Amino acid sequence: MFGTPSPNPSHQGRGIGFVRNYTVKDTIFNQHNAFALLKRISFPRLGGTAGEKKAVRILKQYLVSIGLKPKEETFKVQTYQDISASLEVLTPYHKRYPVAVVGNSGSTPPQGLSGELVHLTTFSSDALSKIKNKIVLIYNYIDKVLYQKLLQAKVKALIRISEPTDALRQNKHNDLFSKAYGRILSVTIGYKDALEIVHQGARTVRVFSKQKEYRATSRNIIATIRGYELPDEKVIICAHYDGVNKSPASVDNGGGTVTVAEFARYFASNPPKRTIILSFFGSEELGLKGSISYVQRHKKELAPPKLPVSLKTPRVRLVINVDVTGTVFGNNSAVICGSKAISNFVEGFAKEKGVPMAVSHRAYSSDNIPFNERLIPSISLNRASGIYGHTSLDNLNLVSADGLKPVGQFGLELVSRIVNAVEIPFDLTIPEDNKKFIYDYIEKFNPYYRPR
Repeated sequence: MFGTPSPNPSHQGRGIGFVRNYTVKDTIFNQHNAFALLKRISFPRLGGTAGEKKAVRILKQYLVSIGLKPKEETFKVQTYQDISASLEVLTPYHKRYPVAVVGNSGSTPPQGLSGELVHLTTFSSDALSKIKNKIVLIYNYIDKVLYQKLLQAKVKALIRISEPTDALRQNKHNDLFSKAYGRILSVTIGYKDALEIVHQGARTVRVFSKQKEYRATSRNIIATIRGYELPDEKVIICAHYDGVNKSPASVDNGGGTVTVAEFARYFASNPPKRTIILSFFGSEELGLKGSISYVQRHKKELAPPKLPVSLKTPRVRLVINVDVTGTVFGNNSAVICGSKAISNFVEGFAKEKGVPMAVSHRAYSSDNIPFNERLIPSISLNRASGIYGHTSLDNLNLVSADGLKPVGQFGLELVSRIVNAVEIPFDLTIPEDNKKFIYDYIEKFNPYYRPR
């Protein structure tokens, strides 16, 4: 059951968002309804694949069932299909290890790539000068600077070490890096297997990797609930619904997706003063592709308004993003990219509600970033725990209805307070220190994205 709300006599037959007087129901987040939907979308849904398209059908069906009219906005992405991968130690012992392909990093020849293994622990000029035509074992995150250094050093292949979990991390290379600089054939190995390889003194190895890389269509799902009093003041509530390769993605970001879906159910029955735009973004895991597409498609309505500004000037005032939540064990947090007044408001609201909430002030690594760069502030809510992100173990075993409740209930009340306020109760600007966070993030992880 989708948990369709019972009719509200105060706005029957008048259309969502055109009500002047009504009685607001209790602001209650239905965690059981959210968990039921999470069960339905907990399957692999990498951007641009059939799994992502299946998730779109389920989410649209849900939104229609609660009285909304969702629409799709399509865009192209570079995605991949994992076919096979392995690593074989040749000397001084012989053993084959399971590894995972790194998406968008290419495939080896059928016979694989063989070479001397080097465990790279520093990026000094001396260390980099010794890895030409070598196969490099590396634990570090690959950002733009390191990627360029490894290419310039002419490595033969990379073996990236997964975090110490029981499942391989599903990595991918930024397709913008490959376009700008070139490819580095890469695979990911388990932490324990990497330890064994180092302790056993592996000297030469052979890497096998096969994947299908292709351009595909990804989708954003957009549903709007028009404000009944201040329809031109808009708040975007968003979550990315895609996941990484081979992962049910129940926490990242199935939890965030169903949380926003439950917000949609509540506000469909209780129209807000301000307009809410519910955005379910695709292909976030491939590099914020869905939110980037959204800001480019809607650049006119997201642009700073021309003076003089009035209450009837259409503009998006705030983005509330939910990414990673629902875990049985977890710590709740809110990351604010915007004025200190927003942080103070959220922190004070958490204390008022008695919700443990760590509030920090920076740019959060998610779909809020493209909006932040357009100087639209954001509140990013999450509940982080464990070490299973981006693996096949990010599944329903980590999540519960009660795990969805803390961020869900707090988020719903927070959104309701903001969208129904007589005036939004904080300064909607982004200070200079946050602007630097945004710029540094984009330069480090997405260097050729600059929306215009």
